[in-house]
Amino acid sequence: MIIDARELSFDDAFKELKDVVSYGYASFDEVLIFVDTYDGEKINLITGFAEMLLECKTRVVEANGYYIVRVKQESAEGVLRG
Repeated sequence: MIIDARELSFDDAFKELKDVVSYGYASFDEVLIFVDTYDGEKINLITGFAEMLLECKTRVVEANGYYIVRVKQESAEGVLRG
């Protein structure tokens, strides 16, 4: 699943990520969120939101002028699903 958050507000990006995680997409595949490199605050907020409130693992990768936030949900045992 891909979320293009480059043109989204913080609220809209959080809502989309929350919906994707609640539908279970992040439990069997990575969710990729695209954010512009100059928008460091949005990157920090999205990763914090995903890790603390949605209990997902995140990894940030830089590529071609934007960041890709990779989000994956963990199982109850703390092992990555999928």
